Amino acid sequence: MQRFAVGALAAAVVLVAALLLAPLLLSEHHIRAEVTRSIQTATGVMPRIEGPARLTLLPRPAIRLDEVMLDDGSSNAPTASALQASLQFWPLFFGEIKIATLTLERPRLSLQLSPEGRLISGLPLNPVMPADGDVPELRIVNGTVLLRVQGRDRVEIISNVQASLNWTGASLTATGSFMIGGKPANGSIVIADTAAMAKSQRSSIRLRLELESGRLAYEGGVLVRENALQAEGTLSADGSSLRQTLALFGISPPSQNGFGRFSLKSAVTLTPIALTFSNLALELDGNRADGGFTFKRDGNRTTLQGTLASEAADLSIYSGILQLTSGDGREWNRTPIEASTLQHLDVDFRLSCGKLTIGKIEISKAAIAIGVKNRQLTAAIGEGQYYGGTLRGNAIWNMAENKPALKIDANLTNFDLERGLGGLTGFRRLEGKGTLTVAITSRGQTVHELASALAGKVQLAMRQGSLTGINAEAVLRRLERRPLSGTGDLRGGKTPFDRLTGTLEIEGGVAELSSFEIESQILKIRLAGEASVARRDFDLRGTASLIRAAQGATQVAFDLPFLIQGHWDNPYLLPDPEALIRHSGATAPLLDAVRGRAAREAMRNVIETVTGLRSIGELPANPTFEPPTATAPAVAPISAPSAPEPQVQ
Repeated sequence: MQRFAVGALAAAVVLVAALLLAPLLLSEHHIRAEVTRSIQTATGVMPRIEGPARLTLLPRPAIRLDEVMLDDGSSNAPTASALQASLQFWPLFFGEIKIATLTLERPRLSLQLSPEGRLISGLPLNPVMPADGDVPELRIVNGTVLLRVQGRDRVEIISNVQASLNWTGASLTATGSFMIGGKPANGSIVIADTAAMAKSQRSSIRLRLELESGRLAYEGGVLVRENALQAEGTLSADGSSLRQTLALFGISPPSQNGFGRFSLKSAVTLTPIALTFSNLALELDGNRADGGFTFKRDGNRTTLQGTLASEAADLSIYSGILQLTSGDGREWNRTPIEASTLQHLDVDFRLSCGKLTIGKIEISKAAIAIGVKNRQLTAAIGEGQYYGGTLRGNAIWNMAENKPALKIDANLTNFDLERGLGGLTGFRRLEGKGTLTVAITSRGQTVHELASALAGKVQLAMRQGSLTGINAEAVLRRLERRPLSGTGDLRGGKTPFDRLTGTLEIEGGVAELSSFEIESQILKIRLAGEASVARRDFDLRGTASLIRAAQGATQVAFDLPFLIQGHWDNPYLLPDPEALIRHSGATAPLLDAVRGRAAREAMRNVIETVTGLRSIGELPANPTFEPPTATAPAVAPISAPSAPEPQVQ
């Protein structure tokens, strides 16, 4: 035991002596040279060390250097406030320095990309492999990465970077955590052959990124050629909010609503000018679609080309992109239509859908083509099923002009008008199937402005339908029996008909009803007047007639003029009161008497004004009149009739 204790004590003395003498055996020049070699080996960049170098032995051997710059030849070379290199213990006994890890404290890295995605400046992952393949581990503590794209003012900042980079031969494994957009994230990357990438050759890569709002994983090949990244592999992503995920990278979705839970799996190909997704399976906000699309970049313009197919898609959540009416649905939306996202975007996109739902509109077996070119949006439906009928049409929205212009041509054949027309305009007073032809134009920046400037023509034709909100036959029969006592609330019920035809001529947001007829075997209704598209109200006049068959012919048994006024959602009917009085046998003579008395009162007022007499009875038997004075109006002489004197009835 004594020998063992003496041996241990001697070893401790030798160890302490070696630790105390090691700094004396290593010069500062030797320390700087070894650290420089290690940094160049780990990064491929020659460092420039401006601060002093200090060697410490406790609690573990390490070298600390201040004010380190990694000179990659750019004006914004990466910098670090300090570098600490931990040393292997046993080589120190022989006066050698072998670095185990390099730790960069508060490094600052600036990456600059061209609009096409080419790397202009930044720190390359290009280690210089020594003959023994021994590369020290590189650690980053509290680092910051600035990402700039030429031509853009926005700078993406990735802060609080805590990372570790390990080389095994030519293979690099990097793991770490960081803050992006104020949100925590972590990830890892494995590059199989960094030496091949340094020679602009392909290397396999595995990338994983985890955010609060989503996860992303890529596996495939990558190469860097002429400072441009190219890749081909498989990409998968999923998360709780696509909106928040895109926001971290400075991308704003085109709608204020939606873009929540998502899932994506696709083969991807990245080139300096394009990103292509093929064999794509996409789920977003409960909708699933398959297909592919390509993003292309040409200067400041981005082009989207793609095709998607879906069995059923509900896009109602994105209706905020173009909401037609206000919150209560009684007025047109006055919010400017947001189209800034299309200013630098060209689109050639096609969607095939078994059932497409947008708000209260449903289209089945829809084949939709959407195009954007030079700030002009074009949407076309080749042939879709619309509430039991067929829909064909196209719309052009030209945003290149000072006041955007709209043009719509559509033909809806044999469709359910209550649901179809109600979904488009909110008018739900017609039941049955019909045909609607629309050819309209307008200008404006809001839906309200477009409605106020609307011009064009709309034609409607129906057979075997009904008008809801009033039973015209029952109202006419009631008024025929009791014209004056049956004028209560006339609303309620339905008016069946065999045929309906109507033509609207629209100018300046006012629709002139040039012809509108409803016919059945016992009823005929004609309407004319105006409907304000801007105010969404009616000002119509018409005649409703009861028809009776008489000896093989038809005759009008009862007709009634009427007015229709009020809002589209709740118009009211006003029968002509004079017509009701005429149809009343007891009060018709009274109406004539009232009319006669009114005429005589009007004549008496004229005579009193001209002659100054209070009544015709005051006229003399042989009246003579003095010529009018200069101040009085000239009046022709009036010869009074001979006896008998006029009698007032």
